[in-house]
Amino acid sequence: MSEKYRLRGWRLGVAVLAILALCYGTFELGRSSAGYFVVGSMLERFELGRRNQALDDEIAELRHRVAVAEVGQKVDRQAQTDAQRMMGELQAETARQKQELQFYRGLVVRQYGSGTLRVQELRVRPEEEERRYLVLITLVQAATRDTIANGTVTFSVEGKQGKEPLTLALTEIEVDKRKQFPFSLRFFQQIEVPIELPLDFQPERLHVEYRLGRNPEPTRQTFDWRAEGGGDAPPL
Repeated sequence: MSEKYRLRGWRLGVAVLAILALCYGTFELGRSSAGYFVVGSMLERFELGRRNQALDDEIAELRHRVAVAEVGQKVDRQAQTDAQRMMGELQAETARQKQELQFYRGLVVRQYGSGTLRVQELRVRPEEEERRYLVLITLVQAATRDTIANGTVTFSVEGKQGKEPLTLALTEIEVDKRKQFPFSLRFFQQIEVPIELPLDFQPERLHVEYRLGRNPEPTRQTFDWRAEGGGDAPPL
């Protein structure tokens, strides 16, 4: 009797499984008829995940670019501000220097006259070697405009050799036997000339000649010889 019930239960279970399989098959057949496939759905979900990751990466890159652009704009604004500040300072400094230049130029013009070129200072400085000196000639141009004076300057030394008067040309006493020195100045220029005097020569005066451009006539100024302390030598 029990064997009969067991057989009936087994058949009932098989029938239930068959009905469930039939129902699931019918369900899948319905979804397939509607265009739905399990594998296709999984592939579609995978593709959507990949696209979402790519979009996230692109968004992160765009955010990075925006941050870099914002930093660049801040740097550009700071650089522009610094450049404007420096430009303003330079313009103010240039204006101040122009005012000072006009002031000193006016003083020179009032003292020496407009458009004149002259030896403002002449100094004789002894060197370490005996009978060697460095002659420093400062040329000044009192011009009202920014004109450049070009020319040459030379000098001779007058004195005595023993008891006889003697004048030595620059080529006789200049260390490198140079005849003259060029100059090109807007306001002033100092020219250094190394010389060596004979042992028995006693210098008394310097005769300076300077010539502008191609002007054949030189301008002459005479200075007392002073080699002690390098003080100013006033023209005669």
